[in-house]
Amino acid sequence: HPDEEQIQRLVDGELSSHAEQSVREHLTTCPECRRRVAEAERDAEDVKALLHALDHPAPPIRAEEIAASAARQRDSAWMRQAAAVLLAAGIAGAAYAVPGSPVRAWVGAVAEWVGARQEPSSKAPPEGQAPERVSGIAVSPGQKLLILFTHRQPDGEVRVSLSDGADVVVRAPAGAATFSSSADQLVIDNGGPTNTAPAADFEVQIPRGAPWVEILVDGKRIFLKYGPRFAVASPVGAGGVYTLPLGPPAP
Repeated sequence: HPDEEQIQRLVDGELSSHAEQSVREHLTTCPECRRRVAEAERDAEDVKALLHALDHPAPPIRAEEIAASAARQRDSAWMRQAAAVLLAAGIAGAAYAVPGSPVRAWVGAVAEWVGARQEPSSKAPPEGQAPERVSGIAVSPGQKLLILFTHRQPDGEVRVSLSDGADVVVRAPAGAATFSSSADQLVIDNGGPTNTAPAADFEVQIPRGAPWVEILVDGKRIFLKYGPRFAVASPVGAGGVYTLPLGPPAP
């Protein structure tokens, strides 16, 4: 499989003809790498669009217009959005072309952050109802990481996906579990006395570059990522998400 630098150089047209031919031959038989290349191409287009926007001078704004706009705003959300876009574009202009640069993933995260505030969330709670509280933890995968769920649940599931981040991230409803970590393992106590949601669902995000991440439930393996390969009983679903049951094993 091509590494991140090879994919970036392929998208930027910087590979030698022999190397490009080798990578493209691999893409014909590897859906996962084709998806990675497609994501890299979309990221490149996003950055180009941001840089193009910076090439055009901003229109003059009068003080009266600023005051009128401020009066219409009840909060400063638009200021955070504008700052995020400009900061992403400025950093991209300096670091986007560096092989192996994390700017692609960072810009994507900024875009998601801005988009989430521009559009109302489809999961927003009903009026008068408090938003759901969430707990979680982020740990480095190191060379090998074991994620241990201490109990099987009457119901519930763990949704595993890959990310461009550096850490393994686990999220759950507040009170569903307690977390403890050491150098090579993360223990998720999902059945202790503080557990107020025994059928809770968990989300686990694993870095694509993590060498080895294994998930066990009550001592039984349900998921393993080793390098670019996977050992998991359930097929990957929409959006590249593995949905794994935390309930009792099938008879």
